[in-house]
Amino acid sequence: MCENFKSDPLENQGDVVRRIRLENQKIENYVDMALYYARSEDVYKDYVIRRTNLGEIAVVVLKRNKGYLIQSQIQAEVDCKDKAYTDEKWIAFILNQLVLNAAKYCRKKGGKIWIYTSQKHKSDALTKHSHGVRLVVKDNGIGIKEEELDRIFEKGFTGSNGRKTERSTGMGLYLCKKLCLKLGIEIYARSKAGEGTEVILEFPISS
Repeated sequence: MCENFKSDPLENQGDVVRRIRLENQKIENYVDMALYYARSEDVYKDYVIRRTNLGEIAVVVLKRNKGYLIQSQIQAEVDCKDKAYTDEKWIAFILNQLVLNAAKYCRKKGGKIWIYTSQKHKSDALTKHSHGVRLVVKDNGIGIKEEELDRIFEKGFTGSNGRKTERSTGMGLYLCKKLCLKLGIEIYARSKAGEGTEVILEFPISS
C-alpha cells in the first residue's frame, strides 16, 4: 500500500473558514492529548489487541491533519505493507502525535513526512526485540542535537528546538513513550541536526 498526500491548495474555502477549521483541529488535538494522558495509567481497561492494518491507520491520521499539512506546505507519503498486533485506537493517537511533531519541525520549504513499515529479523543495538515489525515516521526537518536525543521522551522536555516555538509542550513524545510501554511497543528515535528525524515504533511478533 502506497499513498502520496500532496499539499494542493484548499479550494472553495474562504480564508476565515480555513483558519477556523485549523484552529478547531488544534484544539481537538490538545483535548485528545489531555484525555489520553488522563487514561494512560489504565490502558489495559480500554484496549483490544487485534491484527491491525498500519497503512490504513496512517492514512486516517494524515487525512485528519490534511489542512495543517497543506498550510505548512508539507507533503506526506505512506508505504505500509506490514500489519501488527496492537490496539487501533491507541496506535492512531500515538501516530497522530508523531505526525504533528514531525510537521512542527519540518523545513519551511520542501517539507516532507514519510510513514512506512519494514520487517526486522535480527538484533539492533537500539532495541530489545530480535524480530518484529517496524513503523517509521521520518521527516526531512531541522533534526535534533545529538546531546538532546536521549531526552526527547522525557516529560516536559522541549529542547533547543522547542524553545523556538510556542506550540511545544514537551508532552507529546512523553505520552507516546508512556503508552508504548503499556502496549508492549518499543519506541526510539534517530536524528541528526539539520538532516531530519526518524521515530521508530517496533512491534514484536505476536499472535
